[in-house]
Amino acid sequence: MNVRVLLVAPYGGVPGGISRWTSHIVDYYKKHGHNDCRLGLVAMGRSTFVNINMPVWRRLWSAWIDYRAIFRNLNAEIGKGQYDVMHLTSSGSLSLFKDIAMLKMARRKGLKCVIHFHFGRIPELAKQNNWEWKLLKRVVNLSDRAIVIDRASYDVLVSSGLQGIELLDNPIAPQVVKVVGENHDVTREDRVVLFTGHVVRTKGVFELLRACASIEGVQLKLVGHITPEMREESEREVGADASWYKAYGEMPYTDVIKEMQKCDIFVLPTYTEGFPNVILESMAAGCAIISTPVGAIPQMLEDDGDGKYGLLVEPRNVQQLHDAIEHLLNDEALKQEMRQNVQRRVNERYNIDVVWSKMLKIWKSCVG
Repeated sequence: MNVRVLLVAPYGGVPGGISRWTSHIVDYYKKHGHNDCRLGLVAMGRSTFVNINMPVWRRLWSAWIDYRAIFRNLNAEIGKGQYDVMHLTSSGSLSLFKDIAMLKMARRKGLKCVIHFHFGRIPELAKQNNWEWKLLKRVVNLSDRAIVIDRASYDVLVSSGLQGIELLDNPIAPQVVKVVGENHDVTREDRVVLFTGHVVRTKGVFELLRACASIEGVQLKLVGHITPEMREESEREVGADASWYKAYGEMPYTDVIKEMQKCDIFVLPTYTEGFPNVILESMAAGCAIISTPVGAIPQMLEDDGDGKYGLLVEPRNVQQLHDAIEHLLNDEALKQEMRQNVQRRVNERYNIDVVWSKMLKIWKSCVG
């Protein structure tokens, strides 16, 4: 059966986790082509970087500017009558209002609808039973299938009596696999701890600084976008003469992967996540990993009976983080076990061929 899918997702514009996911999917489709699927795209790239900590009025004004053109494009594309299914990505929060409007637009034209939640706060929303949870349930009820990226969200939605819930992993970028393969002989740097990503408080950066401060011989590298204010604050935290710490700022993507291949351990002590690409990338790079049990991270690093894949510590817990880092730095056998296990898992479970096949089944189930 040939299924015609209109993907509505961030693509281009301000970079982010969902836009990277879209790039992986679109590039894979363009490269391989598929006789049983035709994929179209309405890009929802934003002109302004938006995060949940921004004032509501700024988020609403930015959305109004960006989404007027996006809605026009979506209406024009749907009006062509060339699609069976609309696959809509969502980051939750205020964007759920946009999701409802787009789903109604598609349903009026007779399209089946898939909503794809790319965030891991759903269990938290269910506990709060707040306005966002009520909107999210409405979005699910307007859709034929609702995709989540972590098991806890899947369990919450199913136990709430909602129908058509699917669990789908994010794929590892083929570019990462290529870089890792081309640099397989990189030597690990002893006692180097690496963090990559936006250097912000909610990624657990200050807990990481405090945890490493008293570990003998450690070298901490922070790689990723850092504002002048954040750099100043982190330097105040560690002291002006701290030779064990350095914030490198942004690097080319391939260099980030190489840093992962060189580090002794990779640490992401984040407060909240969906399906973090940096964990996938560090797995592909064969890192020994320490992180927190939020979003999809537990299922990415869970033991499956044949050994350890990572260590998990509670968010904001400096002592747990310190103990985990110190233990792993000094346990060569455990690091080697983790490195082999995560590389095997990322190639078996998060290969883009595997993820595409599962997504294609979801699309076909809507129209079958």
